[in-house]
Amino acid sequence: MYSRPPNNIEFVKQLVKRLYNYEVKQIKELNGADDRNYYLVTNYEKEFVLKITNTVEGSVPGLLDAVNSFILLLHNNGFRVSVPQVNANGKYLSYEEIPSPDGQSVHESPLNTAYGVRLLEFISGKLLRDVPFTPQLLTECGQVLAHMTIAIQTFESQVISKRRPDWSLLNVLAVRQYIDAVHNQEDRDVVSATLDEFERTVMPILDELETNLIHGDFNEMNIIVHNNPNEHPDNEYHVKGVIDFGDIHYAPRVFDLAIYLCYSMLFFTAGPPILAPAFGLKGYMKSIKLHENELNVLCTCIKARFCQSLVLGAHSYRLDPTNVYVLSSAKNGWPAL
Repeated sequence: MYSRPPNNIEFVKQLVKRLYNYEVKQIKELNGADDRNYYLVTNYEKEFVLKITNTVEGSVPGLLDAVNSFILLLHNNGFRVSVPQVNANGKYLSYEEIPSPDGQSVHESPLNTAYGVRLLEFISGKLLRDVPFTPQLLTECGQVLAHMTIAIQTFESQVISKRRPDWSLLNVLAVRQYIDAVHNQEDRDVVSATLDEFERTVMPILDELETNLIHGDFNEMNIIVHNNPNEHPDNEYHVKGVIDFGDIHYAPRVFDLAIYLCYSMLFFTAGPPILAPAFGLKGYMKSIKLHENELNVLCTCIKARFCQSLVLGAHSYRLDPTNVYVLSSAKNGWPAL
């Protein structure tokens, strides 16, 4: 599992001044499973997110540069994304040693590599999680995912082509080693049965499923929405932007859809949660027609993502009880599974 950077607010302020020549007027730590993310208001009322990446991903040569290039590709294709900002050295990325808040030690990765630091554009609005999951909005999110899937296929990176993030569904069977973090025996049994199903029905046909570059974490915490009446007279919430591209990798494209449909069930109130995936699937298939083998495994992949999210969340919380964000899916996730 990843080692998160220490939470040193005062050092972050100094870092922003040194690297970007901005005075931090307001700072607030945002949610993050593995990284540290800070919302900043600087002089001239400019808003940013400072992202300090965990030791594992930060130590992979060229990975964060490739992620930056990926974000810029989406930006150039008209998507509203959190664009990286150039620092004082003319780069989108720097590596910095982060001292602990008490100033007595410096936290470094096992490879003696400092943490990756990036300043990203802040996209105002609300997280999808914080607004009603209406059929219209879930359908639109499915459309955005499909459009993004099509746009990113021109992107090429040897670094990305070789990676397999811990949270990839390609690694879902590995959660078996952490299942003891789940206290309820009935829940453990459901997870075991789902993983067995995935191993039996999905793994043997991986080479037959269409593989693309995928976002890898298209969920309610990474989709920004707004209800600007000047743009949308219907006064409904609409997708404004997409954030957090730290899990991009090559995998069956049905995995990306399954991940989104999984999380779409968490806060759906227009009916039983089991109905929610139908709306996202409807939006997605307006632009991308799934093959029969993809449709056959879609439900299993949705359930597998629930297992991955719930078990890894429980395991991460066991390691760091202060990081309650990793339990964000638990309350509604277990009943949905």
